[in-house]
Amino acid sequence: MILKASQRKGGKNLAEHLMRGDTNEHVTVHEVSGFISDDIAEAFQEAQALAMGTHCSQYLFSLSLNPPELENVSIADFEAAIAEIEKSLGLVGQARVIVFHEKNGRRHCHCVWSRIYHNGDKFKAINMAHFKRKLNTIAKELFLKHGWKLPKGFTKTADKTNYTLAEWQQAERLKDDPTLLKNFFKNCWEQSDSKQSFATVLQESGYYLAKGDRRGYVAVDYQGEVYSLSRWLNVKTKELKAKLGDHQDLPSANQAREFAESRMTDAMKQYLAEKRVQAKERRAPLVQELRELVKHQRQQRQDLLERQQQRDVTERKDRLSQFRSGLSGIWDLVTGKTSKIIEQNAEAIELNQARDQAEMHEMVQKHLAESRELHKTIKFYKTQEQQEEWRLKRQIAAHVNEATEPERHIRQDNISDKLIALESGITAMSADIIALQGSLDNAMLSEDMKAKIRNLIEQAKDIVLFKKIKEKQEKSNLKTKEEDLLKTQQKLFHTMQQYEALKQQQAEQQRVIAFNRAFYAHIQAVPYNLNGVPMHKIKIVDKPLDTKAFKQKIQYQSTDTLLRNIKTKPPKKQVVNAADLAKSTASISEILKRAKIKDTPPPKTEQHKTSKLKPSV
Repeated sequence: MILKASQRKGGKNLAEHLMRGDTNEHVTVHEVSGFISDDIAEAFQEAQALAMGTHCSQYLFSLSLNPPELENVSIADFEAAIAEIEKSLGLVGQARVIVFHEKNGRRHCHCVWSRIYHNGDKFKAINMAHFKRKLNTIAKELFLKHGWKLPKGFTKTADKTNYTLAEWQQAERLKDDPTLLKNFFKNCWEQSDSKQSFATVLQESGYYLAKGDRRGYVAVDYQGEVYSLSRWLNVKTKELKAKLGDHQDLPSANQAREFAESRMTDAMKQYLAEKRVQAKERRAPLVQELRELVKHQRQQRQDLLERQQQRDVTERKDRLSQFRSGLSGIWDLVTGKTSKIIEQNAEAIELNQARDQAEMHEMVQKHLAESRELHKTIKFYKTQEQQEEWRLKRQIAAHVNEATEPERHIRQDNISDKLIALESGITAMSADIIALQGSLDNAMLSEDMKAKIRNLIEQAKDIVLFKKIKEKQEKSNLKTKEEDLLKTQQKLFHTMQQYEALKQQQAEQQRVIAFNRAFYAHIQAVPYNLNGVPMHKIKIVDKPLDTKAFKQKIQYQSTDTLLRNIKTKPPKKQVVNAADLAKSTASISEILKRAKIKDTPPPKTEQHKTSKLKPSV
């Protein structure tokens, strides 16, 4: 069987891939061992958590086992192959997950191991050195052991046109056949001897030679898809540079993509989409039949599992009933009868498990045979569609290269296309309708021919009428567009007027705010007397403040009168707590001296005599 493996991380994505029921017809979880959880996603999270104690980032080892399509491979054969692989790669005893997938009429197996193991007081990762070479040897031995026909990849004279998983995924996304695509690039490479000739051969089929962001040489098609030439040609970068030279003078992949997409018209895209829809509609009944078949098969398997579970419960009760209780049970234990019953039950359990497994395997093979015939038909249609898609893309690519549009088949249900076709036919037969009407007077024409000519005249009149209606409709559409444009211009002019008015209002508000702020700052700086009248002149909007009117509104009194009416009390004596009181006193005395004010000392009392000028703590 074909063995493909990889070291990887991303346990969540891998678990989703293993459990996908949309791309696989049947998904069977055969084993989850070595993990605490029975759920695959949680099991891979456990492996990731253990890997955090190591320097290993790719903590999983994923393997797919693909036997030949028509061979009857049992679960025991898969388990034996997995055991041999574990022994060869040093994975014996590691936690693992085994899942079976069935799709396209064939069955394959996925086995995923955790590379992390506990070594004393720390965790380590198993070194997977040369695992591809070892798996290739085991795969060849499995083919020889089971007597299967060796695939071309194992023979020395094999044609190395195989494609990788990444190439298959890219071709699947583009609805292309990876074999045709790989052979196409290979033929272009073999036909060319320089960079110019290689670019010319590619461009004739709608591909443009460019330089990639990470790789030296890439090809960009008219859909904007980028192809790595080193991958699709299966040649090394050194060989590419030796034949094509430096790639710095080539346009980038983005520039080539923009150029190719600019030459791809909407009509071409629509034409390609219509072809794909038609192909999907042709295959729809078969796909629906396959879905119904898969649904029926899943129900049959579920019913079989339920029957097996019920039978297992009954058989367990029968095995337990063989053990006697009480003194009889003790006697059976002493005489060794109990141990014989245990051995017999163990053998019965193995036989029952093998029987259940055989029943399920028989049903699986039956279901594979049922779906295989249907898949052959679907595969035949799909192969034809891929070939038609390839031919159509090459045709579109050639027209894109010539900056023209490919010819489209006239749809018979489109009346306008019919009229255009009839118009071209009539124009080829006669110059105008008058010539056709004049031919009716010819006595040499039969009545059948005259009837055909009259039919042609009516069709030509219909074409003329259709043209007039179409021109009238185009004029009406043009007039409507002009009216819409005029309305849009008026709306734009009105909006601009509103914008200018709002802009002027905003400027006026900003000017008022600035004036108010300046006035407020001014009146805050002006001193006032005890009556509240400013001592300096204040102008409000270029006019002086009328202080006389202000004095009349209030009960104006002189400053002396207001001072006499103010009742004051002598300040209470307070204890001054200052560290530099002597220094402050000296500074105050100096200020009074400079201001020519006499420093009158306070009268001496008993308290003053006893107190000392010391700073309080």
